[in-house]
Amino acid sequence: MAHPDDRRSFLRWATLGLGAVFGAILGVPAVLYLIDPRNKKTRPSELRLVDGVRLDDAELNQGVPKQGVIRDVRVDAWTLHPSDALGRVWVVPAPNAPRGFRVFTTICPHMGCSVNLGEGEFACPCHSARFGFDGAQIVGPALRGMDELDWEPDPTDPQRILVRYESFQAATSAKTPIH
Repeated sequence: MAHPDDRRSFLRWATLGLGAVFGAILGVPAVLYLIDPRNKKTRPSELRLVDGVRLDDAELNQGVPKQGVIRDVRVDAWTLHPSDALGRVWVVPAPNAPRGFRVFTTICPHMGCSVNLGEGEFACPCHSARFGFDGAQIVGPALRGMDELDWEPDPTDPQRILVRYESFQAATSAKTPIH
């Protein structure tokens, strides 16, 4: 016959063991949530290459804005996206600008819709706002003009451009970056 202290000892260890198992079952997902890369702040904006736009493009040099795509490697949790489109930009010829061009994000500052190229202006299809090629609002409810981005020529190919791509908070008069 087993001694009562042996049974109590076994039950104590069994209870502690089950508690540890349940703690691991509930604790591991909580820890994984806390260390999930999607919950981390984004890294500071870097210069990224604009696909689809060359400064020597004939249309661009005739005064027609060109839309380019910003691509980068993105890691979403455990999935690697090697050529993910982070955003789009408008490259606009501007003879008075320091390097002859200005770069604007395609995101409307009113509600975040995509700004399209109209006839001689940019147009937001969501609320009929219109912007000039200088980024200033012509008509519409937006509280500011289109958001201009910093850019510089690519050192390896000066006809391509690198842009510091950022998203800005919509529906405000201040150009506030979203991090």
